[in-house]
Amino acid sequence: MAKHRKKKGTTGEDIPVASFSDVAFLLIIFFLLATTLQKVSGFKTELPAGEKAEQQAEEMPTVTLKGGHVYLNENAQPLRSITELRQKLIDLKLPEKKSKDDRIVTLETVGFVEYQQYFEAMSVITAAGGYIGIVREDEKGG
Repeated sequence: MAKHRKKKGTTGEDIPVASFSDVAFLLIIFFLLATTLQKVSGFKTELPAGEKAEQQAEEMPTVTLKGGHVYLNENAQPLRSITELRQKLIDLKLPEKKSKDDRIVTLETVGFVEYQQYFEAMSVITAAGGYIGIVREDEKGG
């Protein structure tokens, strides 16, 4: 008589998968709690809407970044540093002005300007209480 041998490791039953959904749920909860969320810090700027009269545009302070130098109101002499720009903007007493339109400072770039210098100028204008109006060239270059 021949003996029937059973193969080792096979019982003929399926793998129990009932607890897999519980394990998956616990892993999702773990990763949600273990993840760190960081808020990106920056500063808010408000861009002026619409077109302004020419007289009002002439009265707005203009910061021009050109060739690595900073100019305020298109003066012939460039400012020595960003600190000097900060002081001149503080002297304008922008937070004391009643209207938002009176607090607009236009920021203009001419040619290649490094991002660091552009960011510093934006930060100084905002810290001085001004709203930034960005001047950009149209596609035709004018």
